[in-house]
Amino acid sequence: MAFEYGAQKLNIRNPFRFEGMIRSARGLVLVGVGVYLLLGIQSVLSENKLHAWVNLVIGALFVAGGLKALGGGLFQVMRFFVGRAAPASLARNVAREAVNENEPTLYSARSLHNMLMSKSNPTFVEPVGWFGRAVHSIFPNLIVTPWPMRNMAQNLALKVAKSLVALVAFAVASLVLTMVFSSQETGETGSVVVSLMLQFVLLVYLGLVWARLGNPLAPENLGKLHGTNRKGLTMMVIGAIVVPILLAQLWNGVSWGVKAELAQFLPQLEAMFHTGSLLVLTVIGALAVAVITVLLIRARIGMVAIDTASSERNASWRYDLHPRQIFTTLRDLVLMDKRQQELPNRIYQDSNDTGQANRENEQFNGDLLVEIQPVAEELKEPGSLRWARITGTVLAQVFLLIGALIFLWVANRGLDHAALLGMENSPLTNPQAHIELFLIPVGGTVALLLASLLLLGFGRTLARICHLFWAEVFFKSNLIDFHCEGTVMHTTHFRGADRHSASSEQDVFSFDATYFALAAEAVSSTFAVSGQNNLEQPRYLLSLNACDGFINSVIGDLENAFRQRHEEIQSDKQIDQEQRLDYIRREQEARRAGDMAAQGLVAPQQPTALEADPVQDPKREQISRWEGESNE
Repeated sequence: MAFEYGAQKLNIRNPFRFEGMIRSARGLVLVGVGVYLLLGIQSVLSENKLHAWVNLVIGALFVAGGLKALGGGLFQVMRFFVGRAAPASLARNVAREAVNENEPTLYSARSLHNMLMSKSNPTFVEPVGWFGRAVHSIFPNLIVTPWPMRNMAQNLALKVAKSLVALVAFAVASLVLTMVFSSQETGETGSVVVSLMLQFVLLVYLGLVWARLGNPLAPENLGKLHGTNRKGLTMMVIGAIVVPILLAQLWNGVSWGVKAELAQFLPQLEAMFHTGSLLVLTVIGALAVAVITVLLIRARIGMVAIDTASSERNASWRYDLHPRQIFTTLRDLVLMDKRQQELPNRIYQDSNDTGQANRENEQFNGDLLVEIQPVAEELKEPGSLRWARITGTVLAQVFLLIGALIFLWVANRGLDHAALLGMENSPLTNPQAHIELFLIPVGGTVALLLASLLLLGFGRTLARICHLFWAEVFFKSNLIDFHCEGTVMHTTHFRGADRHSASSEQDVFSFDATYFALAAEAVSSTFAVSGQNNLEQPRYLLSLNACDGFINSVIGDLENAFRQRHEEIQSDKQIDQEQRLDYIRREQEARRAGDMAAQGLVAPQQPTALEADPVQDPKREQISRWEGESNE
């Protein structure tokens, strides 16, 4: 959420400090190397302008990349600003106090009600596609992780599958090509040349597979569970079959003279290719990424005890209250007392028709779904998760740093090759010297360039995977779903002497209702990012646990409030009834005595009714009685 200052802190720690420090260290080294290259331009410029220009370009790249890494790392190390509205709500917050109505949500009020009612969790949806089902069959507990982790795990499994298919296809193709070329005159040369080309294609393919990984925290990965691209798998299998055939046909199209010349210099030319070493580097990098990712996922699965339980309570009520009091008392009195850190509750549903229930025997019903403010929860991390995360983060930054330094080495070797070609008395006078002094070193430089790109790709991939496991923040909160329906009863309460001479009247409502309440203690998580809106990501419900104490406390407080108000109304009724009975008793006694005014008898609601218009006749007025005086 956007930062909102408050005296009370939410106690959400910065999860990126270690990652930021390692990243800053790499950036500082790159900036130092870049500044050194830029400062040395003046001394090199007078001797070799090309070298100076290369140093300028490489130094600028190092400074730019180093500043980006240093700035990003320091940003992760700095204070983690969290607003009081964090984290994002599970569903659309309809409370009056809602500060962000456009925050990303994965659920609705109806889905949350169904979760509590059916004791299920739709967060853990079934995988999409046959490959996703195969991955979840091998790792069944993967289904209980948030969607970004499931997407990343499926992506990693797809990379492994593609790599295995490519390696098997390479082995089969090499065997077939050896058998095919063995019967030709230049078969050995063709077998070696095509095998080298196959190795290069395999190297490029594996590098592209493992060095490319989208951002796991991109919006499309946060809000959707991806399936496997069937087209990509199909093209991979077709390519594994077609590429060796095309390479073999390409070799067959080469003229016989070229083949003979290649056969003559093949032992020397073979030394310039380093595809075997690059393939070993690729396999080692892929294994490092795969092993660390598997360790992270396995450790993360065991962090949260997954459950789908909820507490239930239902009963019938009959109180002399308007049914509107049911929901206003629950929302604004009882649940307000359950707030955490004096933060407003999240209200996902607040609908009822009690405001129009004013007639006799009118039906009413209503629903209220509330989440108490989530509190950051520090779950116990397994040691394997902590060390795998630290190792992966450090290894990723080392890969990135070594890849950048090798790239600088490649640039310097390229300058040496250019200088060799530009020499007036060049030693490259014959083919043998050309191969040994130029082609073989150039092959090594190209191999170093590919190694640099591979290390940069592996480091970037591994850094993104580890960042995903640094970013997860857990929360704990209480959810309550309350449904009530019943009938309204309407009576008129009279105040005064009797029904016909009352001084006031009052409409009195009562209700006969049945409620059903559900509650659960929810464990959820979200993925933080550095910068503004650092917790403005969807929140995933991971576990629902029964909370009998919470629901008993809420319903108990609500019934106590009803009972107190009901007793106040009954007390007023009792006082009014006693006053009326006392008035009737005094009236009867006054009639028997003969003079109500003389007795000082007045109605409770009309204290001056018998005292108005006093008699002006000096003679005392005689009061006629039913047995009265006769004129006889």
